[in-house]
Formats: sequence, structure tokens, C-alpha cells
Amino acid sequence: MKKTIIIEGMSCEHCEMHTVKELEKIDGVISAAADADQGEAVVELEKEVAEAEFKAAVEEAGYEYIKTK
Repeated sequence: MKKTIIIEGMSCEHCEMHTVKELEKIDGVISAAADADQGEAVVELEKEVAEAEFKAAVEEAGYEYIKTK
């Protein structure tokens, strides 16, 4: 299962890598890919993950969590 997380504040490849690192720490996340130009990250999940966990990871990376779709 995949989910897309809308994020504000990423502006470069370093931002993308930092966001991916935090998202991949979440239990249930198999992989993550961030795109600063699109302002989003796509996560592949092995189980359902609470939206609050995505929000916390994005904020820990230093960016603004908008929503998960």
C-alpha cells in the first residue's frame, strides 16, 4: 500500500534525504521517496500507519506536514 504525504518547506535534495530518513524510521514503512519540487513524499507501507506518525516524522525533519492522501 502507498500513501502520499504533502509537505511544505523542502527545497533541495538534502531536504528530500532528511525527510526520507525520518519517514523510514516509522514502524510499517518499507520505503519512502521525497520530491521537493512536488512538495510531497510517497511511502510504501507493510501495514497501516497513523497519520500522526507521518506528521511527527515530517516535523522532526524540520518541515511542515500538510496532509496524507
